[in-house]
Amino acid sequence: MEQLYIAATQETPEINFDPKSGKFSIIGRSYPSDSAEFYQPVNTWLNQYILSPNNTIVVEINVEYFHSVSVKFLTNIIKKFIKLESPTTSVSIVWYFEDDDDDNIDLGKSIERETNFKFTYVVLEQD
Repeated sequence: MEQLYIAATQETPEINFDPKSGKFSIIGRSYPSDSAEFYQPVNTWLNQYILSPNNTIVVEINVEYFHSVSVKFLTNIIKKFIKLESPTTSVSIVWYFEDDDDDNIDLGKSIERETNFKFTYVVLEQD
């Protein structure tokens, strides 16, 4: 399966899903005018990946800003990865945030509660 890479724009996050390494990242902000259109290829790719996942999956989330519609898509993407957790498949969700960004940490904790899956939180170094 080929890697899925979508470059970030002012309104959309970078998507880098690499099935060879088992590392999947979503980085940046997400407030496209049509979230369904933007996330459609991501969901299509993920639905194919689910058929033959890696034994170790690391999902890294580093969001600046996600509007409410994008949060629903992000949550659904995370849920798809979490469903892969099994005795033969390890799934980790790593949520990056800046120390002073309460909204970001609250978003991570909210999705963590909704999915009932333990996230790892990593504070980003400030420049």
